[in-house]
Amino acid sequence: MNSRFPFHGGKAMRTDREGMQSNRRVFLAGGAAALAASCAPTMRATGPAPSPPPPPQAPRREPFRADREHLMKVTVCTRPFRPAGPRLEIERFGEKTVVHNYGHGGSGWSLSWGCAAQAAALARSQGHSEFAVLGAGVIGLTTALRLLESGARVTIYAEDFPAETRSARATGVWSPSSRIGLASEVPPGFAQRWEEWTRYSHARHLQMVGLDDAPIEYQTQYYLRGGVMERTPASRDFLELGRGLRNLNPPWTDTDPERDPFPGKARRKGQSMIFNVTGYFDRLARQFERRGGRMVRRAFAERSEALALPEPVILNCMGYGAKSLWGDETLVPVRGQINWLVPQPRARYGFFYDGVSAISRRDGVIIQYTGPNDDFGYANASESVDAAETDRALATVRRAYE
Repeated sequence: MNSRFPFHGGKAMRTDREGMQSNRRVFLAGGAAALAASCAPTMRATGPAPSPPPPPQAPRREPFRADREHLMKVTVCTRPFRPAGPRLEIERFGEKTVVHNYGHGGSGWSLSWGCAAQAAALARSQGHSEFAVLGAGVIGLTTALRLLESGARVTIYAEDFPAETRSARATGVWSPSSRIGLASEVPPGFAQRWEEWTRYSHARHLQMVGLDDAPIEYQTQYYLRGGVMERTPASRDFLELGRGLRNLNPPWTDTDPERDPFPGKARRKGQSMIFNVTGYFDRLARQFERRGGRMVRRAFAERSEALALPEPVILNCMGYGAKSLWGDETLVPVRGQINWLVPQPRARYGFFYDGVSAISRRDGVIIQYTGPNDDFGYANASESVDAAETDRALATVRRAYE
């Protein structure tokens, strides 16, 4: 017999059976009680009725830290506005052929690929395979890349390299009709040409959505009501295009008041295409280099210096610089000042409120005062920073959350 067990075999077995029977009686008794309780009439509470649950809180957006403690830099960009619209045409100077591609106003990033395709086709129609591109902004880089894609040899000559150009100081939003021309000045058929540029450019941009370095992405934008600034009509007949192209991007919708992430201000919202300019420029420059393109730093004091380049065909993509070098007196500078807040990845959205545009890009939050209409900044070539304009823009952003 094993002394480790305290009970003898027979007595232990009887005790186990008795315990099991006892547990069974307890279980059956409890089940009967529960069944009786479930069949009994429901008793009404004598106290006050419980309060209904509170309505769901509107999803508040992480506010932008719009103060000078988070201000990274302030830049001024001079857009090359041409009343007749962008110039894309051939001009001959003796044995040299010049293809002009400049004057895109506030639409350079948006229209770049479409205009590049047309400029490259004009250049290739001359029967040559070696080309010089003047200017390393977005128009120059995309034009050079389009030529390289066709198998050509390309050299970019520029005083400023990509990160130094005016294009690097752009707002970085899809805006293909932003100050693209004056309705009274554009030639017949311009709207059709513009639509071709726009559709081609949009298709090329979509090829870069979803890439690891996110050169282009979609972002929720809000149009907020209210504010203190009065919007007034512009004194010039700036061309308004794009009504027939609204199907290119997801449609905007009215904001549900109960789901307004701003305190009663959000009126419309939608998904907009955003260009992360720093990363986008870097990607274009790397593609240009990988495809065998050359980039040479060179400034041209006179037109004759540009015409002395060894390449038989020159593509003029100098933007506002075409005014002095190529004698286009119709070019008008349009000043724009951008306030760059440090990147704020937890606040990835944008809005327009009281004359101020706020967009959270990966390379910084872009805050820009746009004025009461498109006359703002027109014919202003100053590149000095206006501190009062910066303070006004930052204060407006803070008011949007009040």
